[in-house]
Amino acid sequence: MPATLVPAPSCEASLVVQPASARKLSCRAVLAGLAYCAAILFGGSPAAGADSRATILIVTSFPSAFYEPFRRAFEQKEPGYRLRIVNRKTGTAIMQVSNGQFARADVFWASSPDAFEVLKAEGRLAPLDIRVETPERAIGRFPLDDPDGLFRGFAVSGYGMMWNNALLQRANVAAPHAITDLTDPRYRGLLAMSSPSRSGTTHLMVETVLQRHGWEKGWAIWQRIAGNLATITARSFTVSNGVAQGRFGVGLSIDFLGRSSGTQDLLGFAYPAENVFLPASIALLAQGQEPEGGRRFVRFVLSREGQALLSHPDVRRQPLRRSGDGDLFTAAQAKPDAIFDSRLSGGRYELVNLLFDELIAERLVRLQRFWRRFEETRQVAMQDAEAGKKLAEIEADFQRLPPLIAGFGHELPQIAFRRLPRGVQPGEAQAELLERIRQEAEAKLLVAERALEAVSATLEAGARAADMGPR
Repeated sequence: MPATLVPAPSCEASLVVQPASARKLSCRAVLAGLAYCAAILFGGSPAAGADSRATILIVTSFPSAFYEPFRRAFEQKEPGYRLRIVNRKTGTAIMQVSNGQFARADVFWASSPDAFEVLKAEGRLAPLDIRVETPERAIGRFPLDDPDGLFRGFAVSGYGMMWNNALLQRANVAAPHAITDLTDPRYRGLLAMSSPSRSGTTHLMVETVLQRHGWEKGWAIWQRIAGNLATITARSFTVSNGVAQGRFGVGLSIDFLGRSSGTQDLLGFAYPAENVFLPASIALLAQGQEPEGGRRFVRFVLSREGQALLSHPDVRRQPLRRSGDGDLFTAAQAKPDAIFDSRLSGGRYELVNLLFDELIAERLVRLQRFWRRFEETRQVAMQDAEAGKKLAEIEADFQRLPPLIAGFGHELPQIAFRRLPRGVQPGEAQAELLERIRQEAEAKLLVAERALEAVSATLEAGARAADMGPR
């Protein structure tokens, strides 16, 4: 009796030891499942009896709670199509589209405008002659759509700081108003953020500080903040959850997470002085397997129906249309000096990620220890002018980037850094430059540690000598 083959709900397989009598049927099922997965991944037709709808492959950084309302509404509106949505961190999504892993994907959908600039520069986006029907064409000084028509905004967001009121009150620390406030040592152990290489939201915040304060001063700010971090999380939503649960005092977060994680009396949220308001965007990929279906989905997201879905309780984004005096467009108008160059950010996207990892993430424990010891030594040196002068020199030297890294603020390296899949070795040029960056980062921190240790030892020796003096 022939078996009825039912398509597997996913393209993941596991090995199961089975009795010999079942192996023949099991092999047939596995082969059928593989054929079904291949049909979905590469655009073929599933076996008879399977779902006959055309599959649209979407790569996104948005979580399932965000995209599921869009999936349900689109598949109801377009019964001839089904969506296959792959969730990836922004940096990973860029890498997998760029290296061909998702070369046949149809749509790229994410928050970070600089992520689209990376794919645009690689020629991976197709022109779009559709956009949201709204008189708004910019938020603040930032355009809602790519001027060349290769990606389109569909929502707007801001990036800010959320805090746990109870934790800050216990620590006797005021709520921050700017990201630079977080360099204050009183925030030590209270802060959390994710890495820009793991979160497109965090990448935007890191880049915004670099653009507003300058390359060298911007990195000095982030390295000083590192001394106050409790941790660097793997995902951005872990930061907002941790603040809401009382594990962190202050976290860097996108607004819709920061505002929805708890009641206002327990949590606070504010846009810092460095904040810019930016569009979340969507694009049609040039080599998609289902270009007409991809275009229909983009059109749906940009339609009035798609804009209405942004008010869904699981989505919580502002559409590209003014909603009143308290909306983000009005807030952006109040910040006329807020500028974000997405082309600059896109051009150095992986460089910034790599530098954050090398300067901060890989050396986080040592940075925490260094800045804690620095502040302790400064307290001891308050009555010692010479020690105070040496500490000021150590701080100034540490905040000065080493030559190679400092030069990237004026001229990008000749090679473009590319993120590679785990286990894949970089090419010779990238490996050599990466090693030079690592050596500079290590040498810079080591010099500062040794200089601080020398000052501390001198102060301790002086204190011992004073204790042993005449009584």
